Amino acid sequence: MDEKPPTGANASGCALCLHSPAACGIVTWSKLERATSCRYRVIQASNIDYEQTARDYAAHRRIHRGVFQVLCDRGRLGPGSIVLEVGCGTGNYARALVQRTGCHAHGLDPSVAMLTHARASSESVGWLWGRAEQIGFADDTFDLIFSVDVIHHVTDKAALYAGVARTLKPGGQVCTVTDSADIIRRREALSGYFPETVEWEFARYPRVAQLEAWMTSAGLAGVDVVVVEEPYEITSAQRFRDKAYSSLHLISEKAWRAGLQRLERDLACGPVHGVSRYACVWGRKPQAWP
Repeated sequence: MDEKPPTGANASGCALCLHSPAACGIVTWSKLERATSCRYRVIQASNIDYEQTARDYAAHRRIHRGVFQVLCDRGRLGPGSIVLEVGCGTGNYARALVQRTGCHAHGLDPSVAMLTHARASSESVGWLWGRAEQIGFADDTFDLIFSVDVIHHVTDKAALYAGVARTLKPGGQVCTVTDSADIIRRREALSGYFPETVEWEFARYPRVAQLEAWMTSAGLAGVDVVVVEEPYEITSAQRFRDKAYSSLHLISEKAWRAGLQRLERDLACGPVHGVSRYACVWGRKPQAWP
């Protein structure tokens, strides 16, 4: 299915100046290699069915209440606010922010399959096809630009933050929601039942200090980190069976099946509990911008 990038006024009624975003941008797994000291094999893009992944994301992924609350509270969003979610996927966060705050929201993603699900779920958000490294909006457009568990897919993070700094209004904020090394280690479900995912995640997730440095280099100020938590209960292994987490596509079939068996064995005795954590890295565009 081919789809053209939208132009002109978007679904929320805001006429915004758009460039023509490319069809791809958030990294596909044509090659995923760790630094020179690492023994990682190459992952081919054909290993991941993006249409199936979109269906699984739509079926299993939900907003993290801690992340959502900090976006609402610290983002200071209201009916006049204009928001961009980079790597929106199936659109849970952008849609929820519109419902809660009345803001004008836009979701940017390079996956046609993800955007198809997003558009089917809501017409109140401007869903746009494009890449994170080329934010095709006019200067000084947004009050908030955010991403949730996306930054490890972005190939050129410096370009992303340069685009963020350009398109934020003076005083506007950016929030990159990600996993720190400590959070990755402490994932009760993924790291506990599928420990092979840990090294893969260390390889592809940038360190929080790196994100802070990229933001600062782009001219953003007031950079700081807020960690949010939400307890969870797992009663079914279906999301792990469907590989609704991208890291499960990176480990071997043998490791995935072994972890799934361990999880199903424990679930037979009752729910599995854990705490979902995220590091929210914030920055602000100074009022006095060059």
